[in-house]
Formats: sequence, C-alpha cells, structure tokens
Amino acid sequence: MPATPSTSRSGRHSQSSIVSDVSAVNVVVVGPPEIANTNTTGITTKTKVKATVLYEDDAGADGLEPLVDLTQAIPLHSKKTDRKQKRRDKKEAKRASTVPPRGMLDLPYELLYSIITLVEPRELFVLCRVNKSLRNFILSQEHLLTRDIIAWRYPALSKCFRLPVLAQDLDENARRALNEAYGDALSPRRVNANYKHVQSPDPSLVCFCYTCRLRWIFLCIIVDFAHWQHHLDNGLPIPTIPRGADPDWNKKLVAEHAQVVVKALHSQLWYVRLLQAHLSSITRSIRRNTANQGNRRSRFRMTPSDVASGTDAFLDRSGPPTVDFPYNRDSYDMLEAFMPSRSWIKDDGKWVYVPADQHERELRLLERQRQEAPSSTAVSQTPPAALVPRSMIF
Repeated sequence: MPATPSTSRSGRHSQSSIVSDVSAVNVVVVGPPEIANTNTTGITTKTKVKATVLYEDDAGADGLEPLVDLTQAIPLHSKKTDRKQKRRDKKEAKRASTVPPRGMLDLPYELLYSIITLVEPRELFVLCRVNKSLRNFILSQEHLLTRDIIAWRYPALSKCFRLPVLAQDLDENARRALNEAYGDALSPRRVNANYKHVQSPDPSLVCFCYTCRLRWIFLCIIVDFAHWQHHLDNGLPIPTIPRGADPDWNKKLVAEHAQVVVKALHSQLWYVRLLQAHLSSITRSIRRNTANQGNRRSRFRMTPSDVASGTDAFLDRSGPPTVDFPYNRDSYDMLEAFMPSRSWIKDDGKWVYVPADQHERELRLLERQRQEAPSSTAVSQTPPAALVPRSMIF
C-alpha cells in the first residue's frame, strides 16, 4: 500500500485552532512570529502568534481624532417612577406646609389682605415703610383696601366728603360749558376770597363747577380743623386774622393744607387718612363740649365703645344738624360734628345725602343751558348758587 502521509497530532491541533487576525488600529507587533515548518506534503501549519500590543497616542500615525464620550443616562419614564415622584412631591409639600411663616408676606393672600383691612389708615403708612415688598403689596391693592376700609369704618363720612373731579378728566364740551357759565370767575382770586383758612381751588387742577368747589373747600376744612385740635383741647386761643389782612404764616399754613388735599386727590390712602383725621376731630370736639357744663346744645350720643371702635357708626343716629359751616376759625370752638352734604328726614327717620353724581348732573345742566341759549347772546354769568339748590349741598 502506498504510504499515506501522516500528520502529527500537534499539526492537526494547530490546524483546528487558527488564531484570528489582529486588525486593531494603531497597534504595533513586537517580536518575530513563530511559524511552524512545512511538512513533506506541502501542508502549512500555523502556530499561535505571540505579540505584544502597544496603544499609541491619540494622534497616531493614521491621524485619527480622539474619541469623545457622548453617552448619556437613559431617563427613566414609567408609571412606577411617576407614582414614586408624585408621592415624593406630596411629602415635600406637606413638609413645607408645616414650616411656620417667617413674615407677613409668607401668609396666604386672603389672610394677609384681611389683616391689612383691619389696620387703621394711619398705620398703613407705617407698614409702607417696613420693607419694599410690603409697600408694593399695599400700593398694588390700594383701591381694594381703601374700598373695604371705607365701607367698614367711614361709610357716612365718605358720603359727606367726596373727592372733586380732576380737570384733566373733563372732556372738551364740559370745559366749554364751564367757561361760558362762569366767565372770568375762573380766576382763583375770585373763588373764595373771604375764606382765610382755605386756599382757593386751582381751575387747572380740579373742576370748577359749584359741586367740585364745595368738595375742595370741605376737604381743606378737614385738614385745618384737625390742625387746631391741640389748641382747642388745651384751651389755647387760635390766632385771629384781622379783617383785610393775610399774614405770611397763614399763607404758608393754608398752602400746606392744600398740598395734603392734592395728595388725597391722587391717592386713596391719603383720602382715607383725611377721613380718619376728621373722625378724630369730631370725637374730640364732642368730648370737649360734653365736658363743658355751660354748653347745653344737643349733640350726638357717643359712648366710649363708639370711640374705641374707630368707626362713624354713631353718626348715623339721629342728632343735631351738621350743616354748621365754619366761615372762619373763630367758629371752631363750638363746631362739633361737621358733616355737610346731608340732611335728616324725620318722616323716614334717616339721613339723606347729596347724590354721588351731583357733578355730572350739574355739567348736564350747564350743557343744556348752553345749547338752549341763543348764539348771539353774551357769555352767561349764571351765579353758582342758582345751579345747585342750597338744600342739596348743606
């Protein structure tokens, strides 16, 4: 038999275990490979390649850029994780609610608003000086706060002392009707020249209708009457002004009082502050005249609880007329409850006030008179007293 080439056991083993090629980038093989000899039959056997692999720097021979790791964590989103997150948020909210508030601004809006409405108007100005946040809150809610304070503390005083309409809020027809109705009477020196304790209203600032002029005068009397309360309580005489004279100290004092009224025209906080000052003047006057045994005049019934309440509820009771207009400071001594623009109706048993739209009624009357008047007539000089009956104002 022909001799069959025999393959050794080591050769067969080397054929079955062929080592894969090392094809990595940037590798260097160090050392010569060990290759088996070829047998007589021409079959080549491969042996294991022993190599040492060295990684070169990032800027290798091939010039490849370094790899940047852009792997990110896969966000977990499932119903189970959502439920866990909700339970975690609920616990944190519960833990935060148990923390006591550190200041007034940490309170809920409704609670903070209710607390501020209980504060007196004088203390509102103090709160505005606490910090900027509290000041911004009060000023942003000024209209609502003053509305609730007036409805609770000064419902009667607010109907007697209304704010005059600003001149900038008048339309062109109203301006023309006022100019034709009063003519040169718009000069400030002819408004209330006989009043030394009240500054004349500025036609460029407030409306010059009869209703608005009275409202301006009433507000100025509030400030002036409150200024002399210390003299009246202590029995000190109020300086008198000779007839035809107008000293500098009085001009300065009247101008300062007018500036306070101007502030009330542009800020509801100042307007409520005026109402509080006048209520204090009324209570002090009633208490002072009650202690005077020689004064037998009828007056409003006022108890200590009425004074402590800080409201004008006792002024809604039946009492003497409140139309005593102080034409000068000499009448401050006997002046008690100065509340104009209202009258007591005995049959109904209640006070009746001048309507809030009296200004609009007067302007409509002036415009109607202007339309009905012939165009060839001169400028009408209708006296202010003829436009609004005296009984509707005092």
